[in-house]
Amino acid sequence: MTRRTISLPLILLYALFGFLIVYLACWLITGERPAFGQSLIPGLTLIGPGHGYIEEIPIFDAQALGHEPVTVPAGGTSLGEGRGSEQSPGDPANPYAAIRKSGPVYASPGIVAGYAITLANYESVTRTYRLTDTLPAGLAYVPGSAAELVYDSATRILTWQGTLAPGDLDYVVETSDVSLPYLDLANFGVPNLCDEFIVAGQGCDDVAVTFNLGINGYTFNFYGEVLSQVTLSANGLALGDAPGDTAGNQWLPDDALPSHLLAGLWRDVDMTSAGRWHAAIVTGLIAGHDVFYAQWHDAPHAADPDLTARHAIAIVLGDAAAGSPPELAGHAFYIYDNVADPAGTVAQGYTIGVEDRIGLRGATYAYAPCCGDPQPPQGWPPAAGTTLHLRPVLFGAGNAYSHTFTYQTTVAGQVPETIVNTAVARSDSPDPALAWVWSSHYLYVRWQTFLPAMSDEC
Repeated sequence: MTRRTISLPLILLYALFGFLIVYLACWLITGERPAFGQSLIPGLTLIGPGHGYIEEIPIFDAQALGHEPVTVPAGGTSLGEGRGSEQSPGDPANPYAAIRKSGPVYASPGIVAGYAITLANYESVTRTYRLTDTLPAGLAYVPGSAAELVYDSATRILTWQGTLAPGDLDYVVETSDVSLPYLDLANFGVPNLCDEFIVAGQGCDDVAVTFNLGINGYTFNFYGEVLSQVTLSANGLALGDAPGDTAGNQWLPDDALPSHLLAGLWRDVDMTSAGRWHAAIVTGLIAGHDVFYAQWHDAPHAADPDLTARHAIAIVLGDAAAGSPPELAGHAFYIYDNVADPAGTVAQGYTIGVEDRIGLRGATYAYAPCCGDPQPPQGWPPAAGTTLHLRPVLFGAGNAYSHTFTYQTTVAGQVPETIVNTAVARSDSPDPALAWVWSSHYLYVRWQTFLPAMSDEC
């Protein structure tokens, strides 16, 4: 008998082949990767059934694909002093801050420093407020300087209580005078967000991904609130809050969940077997502004795979470190490339619109019920090439929706010292982000040196 000897390289080759067979069988049978496998999409982590989280958001320049930046005028937007929230207290980059405190940046000991507090109600109904401002040790109240604030010398607290009329900050959804191009982000190499869910055996039906814009230095303004995260639903939504059940579309506004949403084309979508879904930060699309661009490409309806659509949502971004708001703060755009069967889409139900955090403010541009809703249909799915512009408008601009309070203090701090003074307002708003708002002012106590002005006659 002849004994056959197997070389070491051949043994290693057999072992590698066997490993690949086991790996492939594990993938095909269970739909799961081994624990040591790398994420298909850089930075995307599955944090629960149907929910992913990503910080490494790709950034691309639309001009690389030959697109010239489009100039979008901000005309028609009615802005007041501003509005904010506990996430963005008196943020100077927020044109809608609900409370804003101002005063001198520098002052010497003994100098009289004047302060102003502006409180604004951007909701759609009258609200009752209680404003308090506790003076720190480095400031001494100048008696009689506050005409409307009540000062308690024992507690060193200035207070006011009263009502403000509604400013009614809401959105108008209208056909844009300028068209934005529909970008296929796959041409930039942006991966399909569905891939991670499909490989994990979850499919791409009713899934969502949360993007951390703040870690990339970006924010966006939505219903006057500065947000640093946005959640995308595979069902054609961008949400300011964590995703809820987004399969069944609604007439907007509706106080039922989900809320705080931008509905570009809200349908029940299943991209497990077809269609793709991408998102990136895009520069060079709108002149002077970066946008968060989410795209649903040939996305099929869960009940009928022939009902596909190509559409996108572009949200104008702000710079988290900026000291002033972007010109288009709060603006967004819906872009439509193709709705394959508009009549079929109407029959299955869809929503195009916008809604605030608690479902009291919002607008529906087009709608058809999906689930026995008695609300009749409105409008029609947009034609290819349509761009819808979502712009914030202050409908109650003529109301007494804001009020400014002033008072004076004597600076009693030492050099060098930083005096932090915070004004707090509580209201009867059902929105947690508006029921408690605050704004801090920083005064730097320094000796001021003034040089004599030089005259041309000298």
